[in-house]
Amino acid sequence: MPADVLDTVSWTAATLSRDPRQLFHVLRVLLADLTRATGMDVAELFLADPQQTTLFLSGYAGPDHRAFFKRTVFRFGDGFPGRAAQTREPQVSLALGRDARFLREEVTALGYQVFVSVPLTLPHAVIGVLNLAAHDAGQLTRAQHTLERVAPLLAASLYAVLTSLGERALERVQEGATPGERALGLLEENLHATSALRAALHPRQGEVTETHPGQIRPCPGPERCPALHGLVQVSGHPQLHCALQPDDVRTICLPVWQGGQVSGVETVQFPRSLPEGVMTEAAAPLLWMTRLAAGALDLGTAPPGPPAAPWLDLETLGAFRVRRQGQVLSPRDFKRRQAYALLKLLVTRWGRPVSVEELCDALWPGEEVSGRVLARLHVTLNALRQVLEPPGSAEAQVLLRDGNTYRFAPLLPYRLDVQEFELLVQRGDTQAGAEAVATYQQALRLYRGDFLEDDLFTDWYALERDYLRELALRALFRSAELQTSGGQWQDAQATYSRILTIDPNRFEAYEALIRLLLRRGQVADAQVSWERYRLAYGGPPPTFPRPSGQPGARQAATPEDAPDGHG
Repeated sequence: MPADVLDTVSWTAATLSRDPRQLFHVLRVLLADLTRATGMDVAELFLADPQQTTLFLSGYAGPDHRAFFKRTVFRFGDGFPGRAAQTREPQVSLALGRDARFLREEVTALGYQVFVSVPLTLPHAVIGVLNLAAHDAGQLTRAQHTLERVAPLLAASLYAVLTSLGERALERVQEGATPGERALGLLEENLHATSALRAALHPRQGEVTETHPGQIRPCPGPERCPALHGLVQVSGHPQLHCALQPDDVRTICLPVWQGGQVSGVETVQFPRSLPEGVMTEAAAPLLWMTRLAAGALDLGTAPPGPPAAPWLDLETLGAFRVRRQGQVLSPRDFKRRQAYALLKLLVTRWGRPVSVEELCDALWPGEEVSGRVLARLHVTLNALRQVLEPPGSAEAQVLLRDGNTYRFAPLLPYRLDVQEFELLVQRGDTQAGAEAVATYQQALRLYRGDFLEDDLFTDWYALERDYLRELALRALFRSAELQTSGGQWQDAQATYSRILTIDPNRFEAYEALIRLLLRRGQVADAQVSWERYRLAYGGPPPTFPRPSGQPGARQAATPEDAPDGHG
């Protein structure tokens, strides 16, 4: 590692240990020194949220910031930063223009060809991702070597800083004698750490606390706030903007997590003069600060009595089912058969826009998209809105229209099992040991069957169905490996059995199961599993002989094994 980089990392750690509220300024110096030391053009730092689902741009050095700032948030698994965070492995490209993993077209249009994403990891968490970009590959080897040396030191330093910020906030909260004083202590610490103007805390139950009473405009629909469902909202942000937020202010709305539930929402307001794209840099530190303090706020995690059902609750893994405020809806409740089918189409692309032409082609295949077909679609949409939209709502709250496209993106409380399933699997991918297995099990309890399996012959769902099945199988395979390494033989055996129930032709599962059974001395069971493997394979697997009668030993498969299944 170049001596100047080592000096900068040491200075970063020392400075932030004295005053962690210098985080943003120190990061800019660190990233600028990294670009000089590596010969790369741009350096970025994305910090992860404590829930390990999202990465927020928290520091940048270099030119062309407008192009890079077009995408300042990545979910785990998305793009280079998201893939690095999810896999905990560096991601490298020498040809960005031809690399489907890279999601920022404006950057490639400027001639950037080289990109490196290195995860900043600790055994229990991903702290963030460090990116370097350049127009040519001349300095790539040097940059990779430097990042590999810097990453462990930087991960430990950043975790210490974020934890220190949280501890300071916790101390302020504990000084308060009343719920209002405790909430105000947290808000004041958040303002000091981010240079925000004002803040407010909206608990699920109890009184709202404001640092500057009456100066933050009340949310017109707090019960519909996406942050209550764990989603960070940033006004004006292309990915995170909430339609409930006014356009003329700069605010971040953050979920306050407590014991796995959202107990409230914190709204932080920033100056209007804040440069475009910078607002997201405060999101991750604010979430980390609130993480430790939330339990001391005494906000409670649920209103008195049973929790209210979300406006919509949709099950798509297995047979399709829709609940509205807890009441199951039948296809007849949608009045028109095509309205029920249209909901499935839009849910398949949840959150993403679907063009009118695509909808017409899926609902009425083979028919030209004419005025008659468009009128039919309009009637179908109206029928669907009558079922899904809240009565008396002046604007759409569930089916949103963007020009010539529609999308299922509710602005009021909803639950979609496939969304929850995907996030849980991604979280499990970042964990280890029993913690990962527990998270995977939570996800797999949602996987009651293939995606919309009651429509097996509809091509529209095929890609999503295959993707989600592979996601489930990946979670099961890793669970079985972790269970095996932890000596949980029976659990691993049951997990491999479930893999083969989902996909009877997953040959590597047969082989892993047979090895596990032999390791336990269950030779007869291993032979039974091998026979099932042979039937699925269509003959004796050429590279995996039938287990012999002695535990741990193997005998060669012979042609006689094939006709009658006897060894």
